[in-house]
Amino acid sequence: MLSMLKPTAFFSLGCCVASLLLGGTAQAQSILNEEVTFEPRQDTYTFTAEAGDTVIIRMSSEEFDTFLSLIDPAGQVLEQNDDYDGNPNATIVNSLPTDGEYTVLAGSFYGQLGGTYQLTIETATDYQQVYDRALELMQSEDYGQAAEAYNAAAGLRPDEAKVYLGQADALLRQAALNLGEDFAGPNSLPSAVRERVIQNYETAARLFNQQGDPAFATLILRQAEFIRSGELADPQP
Repeated sequence: MLSMLKPTAFFSLGCCVASLLLGGTAQAQSILNEEVTFEPRQDTYTFTAEAGDTVIIRMSSEEFDTFLSLIDPAGQVLEQNDDYDGNPNATIVNSLPTDGEYTVLAGSFYGQLGGTYQLTIETATDYQQVYDRALELMQSEDYGQAAEAYNAAAGLRPDEAKVYLGQADALLRQAALNLGEDFAGPNSLPSAVRERVIQNYETAARLFNQQGDPAFATLILRQAEFIRSGELADPQP
């Protein structure tokens, strides 16, 4: 089981470099000439867990691009993340390999200064684990398995519109790989794949509409019609 989260260190920022020169006709004189290392913000947190625990670590901020590192009890980096699932907030989902104290480094990406952020460490739900697996499979271009993982995630959370979009994307990518040079657009798709893609788009559109985003729902329905007919609908005025 996870223990309570505790911070063990706080950020440090390097000094800025300034150089001032005297004006006029006199020779310029150096007021300050110093080389320093400007380090990004990085906070350290620890938690205790048992082997087999699966955690989800999330770091979000509206002020900077977040970056997470998960360190095992032996000091080895288990996983790092910058952007997750198409957004700039970092997330790590990991099944922990051993008992002991784990370290989370919460920082900023590309040397940004950092700012206010929120960090959570929780036990991952079955849905979060399956969805994370789908994302990993997409990244490794195993689109067939990714489609099935998205389908499993939809079974666990049928109200999550993004799993249907993910499954449609995975099915289309797998079909394009299978067809190779014979893929020439929606009309090339096998009928079974075409119907699954359309069904996923229509389900996602219905959910986005129910959740108060009718504009995006309309765009998805146009995409579904493109898959169905092979023709792009004229944009609405």
